[in-house]
Amino acid sequence: MHIPHYNIVFDSKDLTLEDELRFACYKGIVCFNRCCYDVQLVLSPYDFLRLKRALGTTTEEFLERYGEFYIGEVTQLPVISVNMSPYDYSCPFLDEAEGCRVYLHRPSACRTYPLARYFVENEKREKMELYKIIRETHCKGHYEDRPIKVIDFIKEQGLELYHYFNDLWGEIVLKRQRFSHVPLTGDILDMIYILSFDLESLREMIRSQELSHFSKEDHLKTDEELLEKGLKLIRDEILSEENLNW
Repeated sequence: MHIPHYNIVFDSKDLTLEDELRFACYKGIVCFNRCCYDVQLVLSPYDFLRLKRALGTTTEEFLERYGEFYIGEVTQLPVISVNMSPYDYSCPFLDEAEGCRVYLHRPSACRTYPLARYFVENEKREKMELYKIIRETHCKGHYEDRPIKVIDFIKEQGLELYHYFNDLWGEIVLKRQRFSHVPLTGDILDMIYILSFDLESLREMIRSQELSHFSKEDHLKTDEELLEKGLKLIRDEILSEENLNW
């Protein structure tokens, strides 16, 4: 089954956390699984951590079996995406009868659907979190009579921790975009990749005391603690004006 994602429409109305949407997705709905075909599924560092851990793979094994690594054209930052099946364009984690095989650890894009999250500044220059509803012709979840507040939908989908880590990564992307004309060296790119995606290599480097920003005890941190420290290091130190000679 190949279902291209044509005719994607965003509702014009902005939704706050307290606004309501009407949506439900469940096994048995007529469009079950149809959103799992022909998608450009880019993984944030936390998406990747959760998937890799759930599948019991190393970074290298994941890329060999399920994904692709490349450098972003604009930001020159490392990107990992999931490869769809070359035969029917389905997600490699899809079971046609049962649905998502990694549902408890599915990426944030899958969790957030049918919402798109973004930020704007109000007249006081305060950052506001807003959402828009995404509508696709194949999705019948919009016709389900299940009203739910955006904030409750976020909790229901387990998005709080994803949002926290994705916002950290978003700060890195925005900072890089502002100075995209400054090329990154190979050493800096390697370090960003390790700190963001390759925690196994990061732990080995910490154990051998190769990194000045980490103590030897840091290898005992949880994956989430290590990723958090790594992303903040990229944001605050590696992409600093002093380090890159902007």
